[in-house]
Amino acid sequence: MNAIPVFLQEPSTYLIFQDIVNAIPKKTKFYIVGGAMRNIMFYYFFKKKLPQRDFDSIIIGNHKKFIDNLRKFGFVYGKIRRKNQITLERKKFPKAKELKDLVVLDIHWKKSGNILKELKQHSSFTINGFAIEVRDLFLKNWRQKIIAMTGAISDLKSKKLRVNSIDNKHNLFAAIRFMSLGFKNQVKMILIGYLENLKMLQKDEEREISKNFLIMLEEKKKLRTLRRNCI
Repeated sequence: MNAIPVFLQEPSTYLIFQDIVNAIPKKTKFYIVGGAMRNIMFYYFFKKKLPQRDFDSIIIGNHKKFIDNLRKFGFVYGKIRRKNQITLERKKFPKAKELKDLVVLDIHWKKSGNILKELKQHSSFTINGFAIEVRDLFLKNWRQKIIAMTGAISDLKSKKLRVNSIDNKHNLFAAIRFMSLGFKNQVKMILIGYLENLKMLQKDEEREISKNFLIMLEEKKKLRTLRRNCI
């Protein structure tokens, strides 16, 4: 049961993450957090891969040197460059064009070294409350190195969608995706988040919500039909 994390099972991604490890300066720690870690644990429990768009991450230490080193390893700047956040990306192969063919690092830098505190403050759902120092991903006992906020493991194993922090409009999109995967949810909390952020939604985002709801309803319809036919 100690197989390497799911995204490292792809040879190109494995090699890129080795370069990421080699780019980390001395006295600096680089953590993979949130959705990527949730996907790792979801695969570990259910043997089902979830789409991996980017790698949310936190660096504690010399972030400027780390970014410079990543650039030397072939990473280029992505769409975000802010005071405490940057995205960097690297192609898995030379002619890569789609997002799935890139390794995208969404890097945040923090003064505090308390990763668990960061998870508690910024994880939208408890099932996103995971972190691991990137070098530990390559260890045989990587699972024992995972940092998890209270409820993260139990909620993921039971597919319980529990809101930890409603801080942006994208929580709604995430909630719909998880509900379509069979996650039980706190309907009231998610609706509150939706109402609070309704004015922030653009027309294309409204269409995306409708699309996801239709997909979820269609899946439920298929499941009901299957159950009726099996009785």
